[in-house]
Amino acid sequence: MPLDNPLWHYALKLYAKPGVEQAALELQNAGCSINRLLLACFLARRGERLTPDMLSGEALEWQRELTHPLRVLRYRVRNRKSERPELDAFYRRLREAELAAEQVELSLLWESIESDERPAAPAGESLARTNLQVVLADAGPTLVPRFSAQLEVLVHAAFGSDLASD
Repeated sequence: MPLDNPLWHYALKLYAKPGVEQAALELQNAGCSINRLLLACFLARRGERLTPDMLSGEALEWQRELTHPLRVLRYRVRNRKSERPELDAFYRRLREAELAAEQVELSLLWESIESDERPAAPAGESLARTNLQVVLADAGPTLVPRFSAQLEVLVHAAFGSDLASD
């Protein structure tokens, strides 16, 4: 499993762009997977459609069994460290572990897209919107209209000039 892969590098670049972290976290709080949102943008840049079946499999198992529990634990420690500052080092290690789990999950997603063929489509913002809507629909069919502003942040960031070489 290649932890260092093009999807990982793309995800780091896109997530660091202004507004993306906030939009992605708002979508995550509504039930979306940030990694799948990043995957949707990655595929749109490559001119590939995201299909609902791509949202399941080993990466989803990893997310449910390891990434989510680490995040829940980290949030619990974050809430306690305001009263107990000595927990800060433990909190930082949990955050690092969660990021490592996210990297494994992205690697599993990378493996799945490299081994399967996906429907081709013209790369661009329209495809990014379509791909992102697949992720939102998977999390809940009513999410698309409620989070259109966050989707637009992701779409515009995904097609910024500094990601053009991906």
